[in-house]
Amino acid sequence: MIAKTKWVLIGLSLLLLLSGCQEPAENIMEDLDIGLKKGDNPAWAEIDFDDSDWEIDQQATKEEGIFWLRISSKIKEGIPPLKNQGLLIGAAGSFDAYWDGHYLGTNGRLQTAEQDEIPGKYHTYYQLPDSLLKQGKHVLALRLTKQSPAPGFHAYYVIDDYFKLTREPLKVSLYMFLMAGAFMIMGVYFIFLFLNQRKEYPLLIFSLICFIFLSLLLMEYLKLFYLYEYPFQRTRLEIIDYLHISLALLVPMFFMLQFSFPWKKILLSILVLFIIYFEYKCYHEFDDLAIQHNKLMWLASVIVVAYGCYKKRRTAYVVLGGLIAAVSVIFLMPEIDVNWVSHFDITLFIGFIFIVLSMLYSMSIKRREEQKAYEASLVHSERLKNELLKKNIKPHFIMNTLTSLIDWVEESPKDGVKFINALASEFEVLNQVADHQLVPIEQEIKLCKSHLKVMGFRKEITYVWEDVGIDNNEIIPPAIIHTAVENGVTHSLPDEEGKITLRLTFKRTADAKTYSLQTIAKNREENMVSKKDGTGMKYIKARLQESYPGQWEVRSEENELGWETVFWVLNT
Repeated sequence: MIAKTKWVLIGLSLLLLLSGCQEPAENIMEDLDIGLKKGDNPAWAEIDFDDSDWEIDQQATKEEGIFWLRISSKIKEGIPPLKNQGLLIGAAGSFDAYWDGHYLGTNGRLQTAEQDEIPGKYHTYYQLPDSLLKQGKHVLALRLTKQSPAPGFHAYYVIDDYFKLTREPLKVSLYMFLMAGAFMIMGVYFIFLFLNQRKEYPLLIFSLICFIFLSLLLMEYLKLFYLYEYPFQRTRLEIIDYLHISLALLVPMFFMLQFSFPWKKILLSILVLFIIYFEYKCYHEFDDLAIQHNKLMWLASVIVVAYGCYKKRRTAYVVLGGLIAAVSVIFLMPEIDVNWVSHFDITLFIGFIFIVLSMLYSMSIKRREEQKAYEASLVHSERLKNELLKKNIKPHFIMNTLTSLIDWVEESPKDGVKFINALASEFEVLNQVADHQLVPIEQEIKLCKSHLKVMGFRKEITYVWEDVGIDNNEIIPPAIIHTAVENGVTHSLPDEEGKITLRLTFKRTADAKTYSLQTIAKNREENMVSKKDGTGMKYIKARLQESYPGQWEVRSEENELGWETVFWVLNT
């Protein structure tokens, strides 16, 4: 799935480029002048009105009442006669539109003393009569009100073939939605992976990144396929800003988890401080904010990945190459003129695809290594299990056990029968649990008691079993407590009363479950190394890793009572 997703993203980025390789529309208009004035006069719509004293008075747009905007331009020399042309007006306000003094239409409802404004659409389309597009000067006049303070006032217009003007944005949106669909599929796929592997937080973060980039694509190109009211433009830009902030934090956080970066909180705190600074400094300048947030994301990611390279992480160099490719696309890619899409948008999306591909590669290699480690742990666990079984049935053990059995049968037939039953019970339970990954704690305790009975007959030592706080609903890897018990029996000396006590204690906290086996006896000093590093301890660690990969800890050490072996298993 991950490998296929890489090719899907590469294909979509190429499709986006090819779709933009159509010849862009020629700009047929040449700007002359623009002016804005508070007040209301029908004569201000006329093409011949003298507006030489008009200035761009932004303060007028913040006051209630009507104001006018006049944009003067002319058709460039050499342009053939224009037919079937359309006019797109983008403006933060409600307005009446006039072209060369001819009324085109009303967008929304203007505010008057008797009625409130009904916000107009941010984008509106009009068809221009061919007779109004002759060579020479032309004036677009807008009679406006702006009751909503956000966004700040601005206006622009585009002239092009009417059908192209209305259809081309939808075609561009189509390619963006194909890319957005790929990110949606990835987001859903990886969120399901996370739900099955709750501790794999990189899967969750990558899924969130996919959904955020999906949302970013939709919000960036919302104006191309949906005619919303002009006050929503500010909301849309703020949403885009928040999405860029989220990417600036989540992308470096993903690499921090992938490469075990040790200073996560410090770097994230620095990122947050810079984000707050840029939000304050570049307030209202949303394009600048997007650029600054993307720079932060890239720089923080490079720092984390460079640490991975320093630590010789396997995928770090490839990821670093992806980050370099991303920034190379943004700064070195030749300028591409595409209708309705800015050059920055194209380079940003293609650059981000390189970053996503490096993330997918990093996750795929890590998952492959984890799978290999898991398979190796299974093989290792199986080998140790066989060694443990051989240890329990090896000739030396059988010979000593049978010799003791003969003595007991001769001296006390009834006790000999108990000896035989205890031996059979131990092998029966051992055979039952050996092939299971997890067994009930009751079965494990039964195995330990059977072993103590057998060893009690063999060594003629009184073994006392105690358990404290045991939860019978718990399950554990088979024979790990039995192995610790066997170590205690083999490497401990009885007290003056000929007794060795083994006490199993279970405790549960909010973070972990703890099993503690305390052997209350005198230790054989010459066997301390064996108790720590022998086959039994290797078997215990292999079984814990198999069942709780990376979520366990074991400690075995001498204390004032004898020897204690403790297992910690983190709650999942």
